[in-house]
Amino acid sequence: MTNSGLRQGNSPATYQATPVQGRPVLKRQLYIAWVPFQRRAVAMEAELGYELHHIGLSLKQRSLRPLEYVIKAWQTMVLLLRHRPEVLWIQMPPAPLLYLAFFYKQLFQQELTIIADCHNATFRRPWIQFPRVVSLLNRCQSIVVHNPDVEDQAIGLGMDASLLVVLRDRTLTIDAESASPEPVSYGTPWVLVPCSFNSDEPIAELLQAARLAPEITFVLTGNVSRAQGRHCLDEVPQNLKLAGFVSESRFNALLAQADAIVGLTKLDGIQLSVANEALSYGQPMVLSNTKLLQSFFPKGAVYVDPLDPEAIALGCRRAIEFSAPLRQSVVELKRDVDAQWRQQAEPIRLLLTQS
Repeated sequence: MTNSGLRQGNSPATYQATPVQGRPVLKRQLYIAWVPFQRRAVAMEAELGYELHHIGLSLKQRSLRPLEYVIKAWQTMVLLLRHRPEVLWIQMPPAPLLYLAFFYKQLFQQELTIIADCHNATFRRPWIQFPRVVSLLNRCQSIVVHNPDVEDQAIGLGMDASLLVVLRDRTLTIDAESASPEPVSYGTPWVLVPCSFNSDEPIAELLQAARLAPEITFVLTGNVSRAQGRHCLDEVPQNLKLAGFVSESRFNALLAQADAIVGLTKLDGIQLSVANEALSYGQPMVLSNTKLLQSFFPKGAVYVDPLDPEAIALGCRRAIEFSAPLRQSVVELKRDVDAQWRQQAEPIRLLLTQS
C-alpha cells in the first residue's frame, strides 16, 4: 500500500547555490516522478537538495497509456532544457522515463549524472522486461533501492553491485500546520488504511475484517477506480468508508488523528510508505507480518497475517487498546530510523557534492 490518495503538486525550488549551516555546496538537481504524488521523494527533498517535480497526468483508459507517456515525456524535456541540471533523479518505474533520461543525456548533456530511485516494482514484470532496462540502469551513476531485499533482487537480475545504494524512506518533518490539522469526524475508534488498490493489497480481507470489527471505522484513501479488475468493492460494510483521492493536507489530517494506521501487503520485500508516515506522526501501526516490515519497524506495531481477516480485525483492536505504549515505542523507533537514514545517505551526498 502507498500514500496514493494525494493530489498533484510540485514543490518549490531547492537548489543550493551556497553552503547552508556548514554543508558543502550541492550540484544542481532535478527529481522527476511520473506520478501525482510520492511521499518518499518529498521527504528527502530538503535534505538532499533537489528540485522535485511530480508529473501526474493520468488518462483513464489503459489503451491511451502510450499517449500519456508521450505527453509526460514532452513535459519532462521542457523541464530538463529549462533547468539543465547537473544531476537528474528519476523515480522508477516506469521504464520510458529511463529511456528519456538517456535520450536527453546523449543529445544535450553528456556529462549529466543520473540517479535512478527504484521502487521494488522496477525489478518485476512488466518493467524489468522492457528492452535494455538492465543495461541502462547499469549506466546510471547510482541505483538507489529501498531495502536490502530489493538490493539482492537487483543483483540477481544483473545490476552492478557497486552502483547500488540502499536508502530507506526518510521520516517526515512535521510542521505546526501539519501537527494541528483540520478536524476529522469519523467517530471513535477509527483506523486509516491508505491504499493504491494494487494487486498485492488484501482488499477483500480488509472488507471482511471490517465486518468482524463493527465497532471500528475503517477509512480507506486512494483512487477507487484503480480497483477495477483487481478488487471487488460492490459490497462494502457500513463501517468502512472510501475516502477517495484526498489532498495532501487532508491526508495529513487523517494521519494525525486516526487511532491507528493500517498498512498491509501480501508480498515480502515491500517497504510500505504508509508505515513511514505513521512513524513520522507518532502513530501506532497494524502491519503485515512480513520479515522485511518486522525488521524495518520492530517497535510500535501489531503484526498480522494479511490473508486472515480475523487477525486483521484483532490487530486493529489491539493497536487501539494499547495505543499509549505503542506510541511511545514509535517515538523511540523514529530516532533510530532517522539516524540510520543519515548514515545510508552518505554515499549519495558524496555524489551530489560539488567537486
